[in-house]
Formats: sequence, structure tokens, C-alpha cells
Amino acid sequence: MVLIRVAVFAGLFPPAFRGGGPIRSVDAMVRSAPADLEVFVLTADRDLGGPGPLPVQANEWLNQDRASIYYATLSSPIRLLRGLRSLRAKRPRLLHFNSFFTPHLTILPLLLLRVGFWGRPVTLLAPRGEFGDGALSRRAWKKRLYIRVFRILRLHRSVIWHSTATHETDAIRAMWGSNAQIVYRENDTLLPPTALPPVHNDSGALRAIYLSRIVEHKGLHIVLEALRDSRSTLVFDIYGSPEDEEYAQRCEAVARSLPSNITVTFHGTIKPEGVRDVLANHDVLLMPTAGENFGHVVAEALSVSCAVVTTPKTPWTGVLQGGAGFVVDRNVEDWRVAIESLARLDPACLIQLRQAAGDSYTLWASRPRAPHVWQLALELLTPRLTGSETV
Repeated sequence: MVLIRVAVFAGLFPPAFRGGGPIRSVDAMVRSAPADLEVFVLTADRDLGGPGPLPVQANEWLNQDRASIYYATLSSPIRLLRGLRSLRAKRPRLLHFNSFFTPHLTILPLLLLRVGFWGRPVTLLAPRGEFGDGALSRRAWKKRLYIRVFRILRLHRSVIWHSTATHETDAIRAMWGSNAQIVYRENDTLLPPTALPPVHNDSGALRAIYLSRIVEHKGLHIVLEALRDSRSTLVFDIYGSPEDEEYAQRCEAVARSLPSNITVTFHGTIKPEGVRDVLANHDVLLMPTAGENFGHVVAEALSVSCAVVTTPKTPWTGVLQGGAGFVVDRNVEDWRVAIESLARLDPACLIQLRQAAGDSYTLWASRPRAPHVWQLALELLTPRLTGSETV
């Protein structure tokens, strides 16, 4: 059997979980790989902001389910180079980078590609939302410098871009031109095909949840500031890693200033296996993001019949406007109105909203899907695959 070897570069991979949705995207992509593809993942041996190394054997190949994983110690140039050379020895025909700006696992390997280190593979690059206005505004000068170098080296002419949302396709074309080669394929998930029924809320208070990294891009402060003048009784649970400590402290200060009818609790991080159970016990997910290329937590919420309120900057607008929740512009006043209207719903109407969220998820999960993204990319450049090894 002829196997096409795929090298996946991912800054974070399970058992890492603090980085949120991108980890689950790559995990689902690897697990759903077609049988004729042999997958090798090069990743870091630490979680985002984790206290120490992951509980894995680092700097060697480990067989896990559908792939071989190499957890490299990125802080050691020698060990990182050893990992890159070990991956090159696999002779991958497709390289898939899952970030544009990651120094060790995108920038360095792409520079090595420019000097022939990898041979002539098909190169697929998923920016995963990094070309959005909000994302580009953080550490802006460093990003502009790298984009300039990327252009000078003409690396953009040798890559296929992996877009997971229509607005990301627009952002890629705006950045790299109308001739950019783009494969559009939304992210995979490991979620079930049908939603769980809604859990009844007998507390008399709206149970709202925020479940994302605590950074300004995700917009937690908008919800908290929207609650300042609320007269409704509301329980608001916040889950997520305080990636930006200064911003997290700002949010905590606003939370302390809220009226007594609003109960806010910061719970910290939560492991992926516990996410759906927590979401199931809430009426609505509040997600005032500046932009998402997918938004795994939205799919997870809908899969347990938890309604969703988010901004127009996600791929979920059509699903939510079909009855699964609300799409709200990213400003405090509009969020105040939306939350207050939800808090005033009687229990029967709230259950109807949650049931509609679950129904919308089941319909979304049952729609036809495109082939795997690696198949789509390989189909574009089939002639490069001559010489694939037979094993």
C-alpha cells in the first residue's frame, strides 16, 4: 500500500489543553486522517503557560492512535534541531503548519524549506485566525517585520493556505493577493452527531458561562461591563486560563464592582473532557470575541443544548440566527440589551431557546462535509507526489 506521509507542525497538542480550540482542531484533524496518509506530528513538550513539561516522553517518537507524535523541548536548540532532522528523515510529502507566527514550529521550518531542507513537499499553512485585525494588532511591529521577510523570500508563492472560514479566506486574499492558492475546509470536531437535551434550570436565575482564554481578544470585559447596570438575577461562571495577567486583573476588578444580583465566579482552566458537562449546566454561552476562525466552544455548547451569544466575527452567524442564539455587535450597550433580554425570559421560553440550540447543532452536524483538508491540498499538486514510499 502506498502511504503519503504528512508532517504536522503544531505549537500545542494533547495532552496540552490551555491553548483552547486550535489544539482540538489539530487533534480532530489528525484523528480523522484518511487511511492512506501516515501522520507525524511535531509539537512542544509543554502546555501554554503550564508549570512544567507535559506528562509525556519528550524528544522521541510516540505512537498515539492515528499518528506518531514528537514532543520536542523547544527551549533547547539542539533538541529542536534533532526533532526537525528526525522528521525530515520520514520524508514527508505534505507539510502542514498550524500557525503563521510560531517561531520554532512555523518560522524556522519554513526558512529551512527555503534552503531545501525538506526537499520539495506540498506546503499547507493554516493561519488559524492570525490575519484578523484584532490578532494582527497584538505585537504588531514584530508581525509586520516577519510578513515583510516572508514576502521578500517569496515563501507565499510556495504555500497553499488552509482557510477554515469565509472571513479568513477574505483576510488571506487581502494579505497575499487574489492569486493566493487557498483550500477552504472548516475544522473537524470529535463531537457526537446529535445534541443532548437541555438540562432544566430551576434556580430562577439565568446561568451564563464564559469559556475561553482570558485575553482582550476574547472580550470578557465587554460582558462584565454590560452587567454593571443589570437588575436581573444572573449567575455568571468564568472558565479560562489568565493568559494576560494584567487583563485578567482588570476583569476581576470589574467583577468585584458588580451589583449583588450578579454572582460572578472565576473557576480557572478546565480540561477538554469536562467542557461539555460544564456547558450542559448553563443556559447560555457568552462569547464577545473579536474574531474566530472556527470557535470549538460554540460547537461544544450547542451540542449540549446551551444557547450561544457571540459577535458577527465567527463562522456561526447563520446557525445562531436560525434559532440557536444571538449575534451581537461587539460593544457594551448591545451586549447589555442582549443579556438583559435573556435574563427576563421565563423558564419555558428559556428551555425552548435551548432546545432550538440543540436542534440547530444536530442539523449542522448532519450536513455533507468536504474531503479531508490534506486530500484537498494534495489534489491541487498531485505531480509533486511522485516518488512516495511504499511501505
